[in-house]
Amino acid sequence: MNKTKILKLVLILSLAANAVLLLGSAAGIFSLGKASAVNARDTATASKSKSAPTDKTLSPEAAKAAAALLSTDDPAALRDKLRAMGLSDAVVRAVVTARIKSRDAARLREIDDAAVAVARKTPFWHFRDVGLYPFGHTKEQLREQTKIASAEQRQLRQVLGSADIKDDLAQAAYGAFLPANKVSRLFDIKDDYNELRSQIHEKMMGMTGGFQMPGDQTSLKLLEDEQRRDIQALLTPEEQAAMKLRDSYTASILQQRLYAFDSTEEEYKAIFALRNPVDEKYQAALAQLDYNDPNRQNLYREQDAALKQIDAQIKDMLGDERYAEYQRAQRPDYQTLVLAARRFDLAPETVSQTYQVRETTVNEAVRISNDASLDADQKTQAYAALAGQATAQIRASLGDEIGDAYINNALPWLKQLPQGGTVGIFPDGSTVFVTPPRAANVGKAGKRK
Repeated sequence: MNKTKILKLVLILSLAANAVLLLGSAAGIFSLGKASAVNARDTATASKSKSAPTDKTLSPEAAKAAAALLSTDDPAALRDKLRAMGLSDAVVRAVVTARIKSRDAARLREIDDAAVAVARKTPFWHFRDVGLYPFGHTKEQLREQTKIASAEQRQLRQVLGSADIKDDLAQAAYGAFLPANKVSRLFDIKDDYNELRSQIHEKMMGMTGGFQMPGDQTSLKLLEDEQRRDIQALLTPEEQAAMKLRDSYTASILQQRLYAFDSTEEEYKAIFALRNPVDEKYQAALAQLDYNDPNRQNLYREQDAALKQIDAQIKDMLGDERYAEYQRAQRPDYQTLVLAARRFDLAPETVSQTYQVRETTVNEAVRISNDASLDADQKTQAYAALAGQATAQIRASLGDEIGDAYINNALPWLKQLPQGGTVGIFPDGSTVFVTPPRAANVGKAGKRK
């Protein structure tokens, strides 16, 4: 193919960045020998280029070469040839991804069409999405879809280094301590065992919501053990330790609870080191028991006692001031405020001031509740005044709309205060509760007896 024809092919490939046009032409849906349809913006862009030909029509020879290139069954070769043509990584990825997915596109469409046909014949009062079998799909169809998707993801990783944005994110997390070939192998292990787990869950789940047999949990536990052994065989002890910090039960708990804490790496690792042995011990023990086993409650109590001891160690490690911030960051109402700050770009001082209103109001409400010198009516009046003041301060700090949403989402007790009753708070300060007053006896005159 001469230079002019190659330039024409490059132009077509560049303009068709979504790769669908390219694969459609390769499959014979339309011909590259005819003028390619481009939008006005692409036409204008192409016309400004001095080096790009203005003719969008490929000769029969060039069209034949493009079709051969795009219909190859060797995605790696396609990748290399596209890169050699000087195309951007984004275009190469789009074309190769579309080529890999095009292989099974017709079969996937057949499966969905069959499901649609069943759904159309299903009475509307039966038309619902339950368990693992949505709409008209059968478990065999879903299994085939999962198998196809897994195969596509695996080949994408082999050819392009990652399958999708989730893989890219995982590559970024694991890439700090694992070489690329181990990251790819680790994903393969996880995919293999996830597919096996899905087969067990497929047996457990159904149109009635699921039915477990005693052996189901044993099978799942066996898969967990086998996956752990395969990963241990792949990774060195140092790599395993680094992985646990990022991808483990303890890691998921801490990452969820500490996202509002802004911990340092040293603090995170120290807290992880304290908590991880306890989590591993009790998670392993609980996995051996059925959900209805009465011994589960005993294990839960033991676990809670162990976690309280760890909490005391964390307090000693962090110190009083930093530990107070650590506790506050785990409170749902504070986490909600942090989310609001991120969404609306609120200053850290605004978050601090707003939450201080919450703290002051809680302490005052508890004081009123415990004040024996006040009768029920006086307490109710004091609560109402306190709630009104706090609401005004929060709205002034966050704005009326955001302030009201924050109160509705995170501070339901503040709206309950004017109704009276008693106010309490959990020892860790995480939860405030208002117990409404008992209904009083009312006489004929409408007065309390």
